Amino acid sequence: MLEVTPLARATSLVRLMPLDEAPFDFRPGQYASLAFPGMPPRDYSLAGMPGESHLDFHIRQVGETGPSAYAQAALHAGDPVRLEGPFGQAYWRETHGGPMLLVGGGTGLAPMIAIVETALAAGVKAPVHLYAGFQDEPDVYHEDRLRALEARHGNFSVTYVLSAPEETTDRRTGFVHLAVAEDHADFAGFKAYLAGAPVMVEAAVSMLVARGLKPADIHADPFYGASDPAAVRRA
Repeated sequence: MLEVTPLARATSLVRLMPLDEAPFDFRPGQYASLAFPGMPPRDYSLAGMPGESHLDFHIRQVGETGPSAYAQAALHAGDPVRLEGPFGQAYWRETHGGPMLLVGGGTGLAPMIAIVETALAAGVKAPVHLYAGFQDEPDVYHEDRLRALEARHGNFSVTYVLSAPEETTDRRTGFVHLAVAEDHADFAGFKAYLAGAPVMVEAAVSMLVARGLKPADIHADPFYGASDPAAVRRA
């Protein structure tokens, strides 16, 4: 069983209900491989908390063909979806007691939500800073969900950043990693989690290391396109 619900321009929530009675075991921040009917498998980040009866994925349509386009246009409740995983090393390190920085570009917000909600539910008291980068206002989603968390948890903050708004906006603008750099001068003691386009992830990693964050404390899953010969995943 599944549901497909629009989230934003070209982005939908795909909710799967596994047939097995046992919950799909994963760590927040990981991803899984999905194979839709007649489509090759593709990797998508898990957007919910471990232990839930359903699995959420944020899927953005890129182009007119391929698995992501199929999920938007042709996937229906009851269609079989093959699930494999979990995969990925950019999962939440729960033993870390210091501040956390999370940066999600586009549907890179999915694994960041999984980490944030799980960490806050577990009682994390250290500062948790989430930055969500989108191109323009129609691409923004789950703001109400994250603002509600912000209101309930004084140690959590969320910042939305638009890279190319077509109209005047009150939001932060520019590249999301530069917004992070404007707000934080030193990242010593942080753990950072990054997901999104490789160019964003690479720029953020360079900035974080230059400002004191050890590479071992940066956990990232860049999203590569299916046509990229080095492709490892896509959300």
